[in-house]
Amino acid sequence: MRTLLIALVALVALPAMADPQTVTIDNFSFKPNVITVKPGTHVVFKNQDDLPHSVVIPDMQVKSPLMDTDGSYDADFEKPGEYKYFCGIHPMMTGKVIVAE
Repeated sequence: MRTLLIALVALVALPAMADPQTVTIDNFSFKPNVITVKPGTHVVFKNQDDLPHSVVIPDMQVKSPLMDTDGSYDADFEKPGEYKYFCGIHPMMTGKVIVAE
């Protein structure tokens, strides 16, 4: 019984995981262009365009591999802040993830 109680306390003490968010790449743009998420959110960048794209997030030192049509790249945003990103092939494609409590 004591073990069960300890397990339940540990489970309740775990932080809630934020729901994953998706940013779609289509027609040479990120949609939505700006998203606001909680710390710890998992963001999926999904390419639904006919051409390859990538995601570069300088403040996180992230550069995704090229994503062909239907390809995706996942990034976890752990710390509060504003993270601007762009396509490494088409730098005029930009977006921002705002991480806030």
